[in-house]
Amino acid sequence: MSLAKRRLLWGVTLSIGLIVVAMLLHLALEWRQALDNIEAMIVTPLTLPAPTISAIDRETTPSPFSALSATTALPDSATESTVGHALASVSPSPSPSPTPQRPLPDTPLNVLLLGTDVQPDEGSVSRTDAVILIHLDRKRDRVSMLSIPRDLWVTYPGNGQGRVNAAYAIGEKKYGRGGGIALARATIEELLGLKIDHCAVVNFEGFRELINLMGGITIDVPTFIKDTAYPTENYGTMTVTFRAGRQHMDGDRALIYARTRHVDSDFGRNQRQQQVLMAMFHRVQQRGLLRQLTSLDDYTGALREHVRTDMSRRTMLELAQWGRHLKQTDIHRYAIDSKVIYELKAPATFAVRPRELQRIVGQFTGTTGSVSGIIRTDD
Repeated sequence: MSLAKRRLLWGVTLSIGLIVVAMLLHLALEWRQALDNIEAMIVTPLTLPAPTISAIDRETTPSPFSALSATTALPDSATESTVGHALASVSPSPSPSPTPQRPLPDTPLNVLLLGTDVQPDEGSVSRTDAVILIHLDRKRDRVSMLSIPRDLWVTYPGNGQGRVNAAYAIGEKKYGRGGGIALARATIEELLGLKIDHCAVVNFEGFRELINLMGGITIDVPTFIKDTAYPTENYGTMTVTFRAGRQHMDGDRALIYARTRHVDSDFGRNQRQQQVLMAMFHRVQQRGLLRQLTSLDDYTGALREHVRTDMSRRTMLELAQWGRHLKQTDIHRYAIDSKVIYELKAPATFAVRPRELQRIVGQFTGTTGSVSGIIRTDD
């Protein structure tokens, strides 16, 4: 081989090598940024004393709703002083515990998803408009979602009572960052009699940005919707409409769809929130986003400022790896509906019948057969 050809060959080889090195360095930097984004979402979990009575056990114990007073209520119009009064009944002091970096257990995981309209780090007292428990069974490749109505009357650990959507705000105000997650988790554990392994708080702006980043989602709207009193960011109202049928929505439109409720009720809104989550999951799989390593930093970056969770980085990555193989038929949707609740004396709202709740929990976790009174919304 002539000297000129050898020089050309070495030049081409060197160029290819430099390109490969540059690509690897770029990928490494993107992975580093993605991991930094994930770390920014993690908060140190707080430990509260375990609840002593579950909602399922209440059939054989005195009802906690039998002696309600206005001082324990936390209505939608509650002021900071009202919230402060409710906090006085929550006596335990939480203690921080480190987030373990251990592998996922073989047993199912329960993850509490809370949706709020303020940034997690703003320090504001915010209620959670979405309360969804997710059951992840990796052995059976089964995922279940259970929507809990935000106005459901519950007992907070420490004997305080109020709407379930106030648990996070109370915990944050009382204990500081991470306290809302701890108290919301303990409240749902007491309500359902289930251990909750992790919790994630998502600002709705995060959903909007993520949906836009993935190019929008497609939702099949079951019936025509017209809400003439949808709240705006400047505390006014506007009219929003959705025609029936399949339609593509960007982040703004999907968020409005998930939050509108005046046309029916919070029960209808719960089903729409689940629809949006399912549509997002379908879009992720449709575009193979979990396999696009070069896009990982974009998606984690979109969520960095809008998600707070007590899951470790390892747990999040292992769940993402497992989620790559799930199909839509592996996801089951349930909700506590108006058929399984009963009204309470004011200022309380409503509670779920203990026997019906027990059957719902069994269906949700896949440990019982068919359930009467449960609204199953599988598509």
